[in-house]
Amino acid sequence: MELVDVEPARVKKITDEQRALMCKHSSVSPQVYIKSIKEIRNNPEKQCFEEDPFVAAWNMNVSTDMLTLPARVLPMPEIVYTDQYHVTSGSVRDVGTWQMKPTRFHTPANFPAVWGMINLSSIEQHACEDFYNELSNIAGERGMQCCPPVIYEEYDSRNSTADEIIGVLNLFLKRNSGCNFFLVILSANSKLKSKLYGSFKKLCELEFGHGAVTQMIQHTNAVVGTRRDKARWDYAKLSNILLKINTKLYGINAVLKVHDVIERFFSHGHRVMYVGADLSHAPPSARSQPSVVAVVASADDVPSRYFKEVYQQHRPESARNESREYIVDMKAIMKSLIQQYERHRTYPPSAIVIYRDGISESEFDTVFEKELTAIREACVELSPVYRPYLTYIVVNKRHHTRFFPVNSEKNVQAGTVVDSHDITNATTYDFYLNSHHGTLGTSRPTHYHVLYDDNKLRPDEVQMLTYALCYTYARCTRSVSIPAPVKYADFLALRGTYYIGNTDDSDTESISSEPFIAVGEETDINNTITSQRIVLSGKIANDCPFFL
Repeated sequence: MELVDVEPARVKKITDEQRALMCKHSSVSPQVYIKSIKEIRNNPEKQCFEEDPFVAAWNMNVSTDMLTLPARVLPMPEIVYTDQYHVTSGSVRDVGTWQMKPTRFHTPANFPAVWGMINLSSIEQHACEDFYNELSNIAGERGMQCCPPVIYEEYDSRNSTADEIIGVLNLFLKRNSGCNFFLVILSANSKLKSKLYGSFKKLCELEFGHGAVTQMIQHTNAVVGTRRDKARWDYAKLSNILLKINTKLYGINAVLKVHDVIERFFSHGHRVMYVGADLSHAPPSARSQPSVVAVVASADDVPSRYFKEVYQQHRPESARNESREYIVDMKAIMKSLIQQYERHRTYPPSAIVIYRDGISESEFDTVFEKELTAIREACVELSPVYRPYLTYIVVNKRHHTRFFPVNSEKNVQAGTVVDSHDITNATTYDFYLNSHHGTLGTSRPTHYHVLYDDNKLRPDEVQMLTYALCYTYARCTRSVSIPAPVKYADFLALRGTYYIGNTDDSDTESISSEPFIAVGEETDINNTITSQRIVLSGKIANDCPFFL
C-alpha cells in the first residue's frame, strides 16, 4: 500500500474567452433584479430581518419597500470631431453611446515612415496585407496618413513556448532599433497569448527595453469575417483599433464642448491638471506579490495626453494579510508629475483635481490625510509659494446600491445623478452618478466622495465635471462608468503587474520607505512598506498613453 499526499489545488487564471462567458452568464438584467427584490418583499419566509438579534437590540424596523428618491439627468457634453461633425444628445439613440461616421479625427496622427508588423498567429502573410489595406482605408477616412509596413516578421507560435518566442522577438527588435511602432497580431492560443502580451509589453516599455509603442491585434480581428453569407470586415472593430492607434501616435480623437457651468475647466489657460490614482493589490492567493501604484496626470486641456508614474510597494511579512494601504511615495509621484507638466507647458498647474480609486470608507481618514499631506509637501518642495488649488475625490464602485426608473424595469439613463440625503453621508459631500449606458446586466452607479476641495466647486460643477471626463475615454465611442483619468490609472496598474511578474533589479529604482500604519492597530516602526519606482523607457514620450 502506498500513501500519496496531493498538494492543494491551485486556482488558475481564467482565459479571456472564459471571462467573456462568465460575464455574459453572470449578468443580471434590471427586470430579473427587480423581480428578485419583489420576491423577497412579498415572501415573509425570505425576510429574516425580524429574527436578526442586532435589529432587535437596536429596536430597528426594516422597510421592504424600495426608496423613491429625487434624481436628475445631467446634460450630455457635445463631442466634436470636426467643424462639420458634432455628436449631440439629440443625434444619438441612447445617451452615452454614439456611432462614429466616416469622418476625420479632431487631430489625426500619421503612421511613422518606418513601422513594422509582427505576425505571431497562423494567418498567412497575404491575409495580413489584406488586413492592413482595410485598416488603412478606414484610417484614410479618419484623416490619418498611412504607409505600408517597412518591416514584416512572421513567427508561427503553435510549436514554441512563450520564452522561445520572446527570445526571438528580442533579437528582432535589436536588429530593428530604428523602428518605434509595431502592430502585433497575437496567437490564437489563449494561454500563450496572455504570456506573450505581458512579456512583449515589458520588453518594449521598461527602461532598458526597446522603447517601442505597440498595438496588439486579436487574430480574429485580423481576418475577414462572414456576415449575412458575405465576406465582410468588422468596420466597428477596425475603427476601435484606430481610436487607440491614433491616441498612441499623438493624435486626438475628439474634444468636448461642455456646458457653460464647467467651460472654464476645459478652456485654454485655466491650467487644470486631472489626476487619476490607483493602488492595485495582489490577489489573496499571492499575498507575497507587491502592490502596484499607478498615477496618471493630464498634459493638455482636452485632456488626451497623460504623464504617468508606476511604483511597486512591498508589504512587510507581518502585514501581508492587510489589504488596506496608502500610496507611500505620493510626494515623489506628484512632484514628478507637476514638473513634467511644467516642462511641457512652461508653467505649473494652478488647480489639481485628483480622482482616487481603491479606497473604502473605513480608510478615508488615514489614506486621505497621508496622501493629501504628501501632495502639499510636494508643492512646497517645488516652490515655497506654490499653492495650487486641490480637489480630492474618491471613486468607489464596490457597493450594492442600484437605481431603477420609476414604473420601468430598465437601467437608468447615462448622466443620472442622485445626491439625496436619504442615501448619502451626513458629514461629507458625496453623490452617485451613472455615467454610462448599460448594455449588459444592471448598471452600477459610481459613488463619489469629495473629501477635500480648495477649488470650492459647487455640486453642479463637480458632478458635471466628473460626467464630462467620462466622455474623454479614447478607446471607444461611449462614455464610461468612471472618469477617464481613473480608468487610465487602472490600465497602467494592470500594465504594472506585467512589469513586476519577472522584474529585474535593473528595471526598478529604490525610493525611501515610510512606516506602515495598519488601520485600527498600533504603529510598529519595524513594519515598513518598501516602495520602488518602475522606470519606463525614455525613448517613449512621457505624455504618450501607450498603455491604452
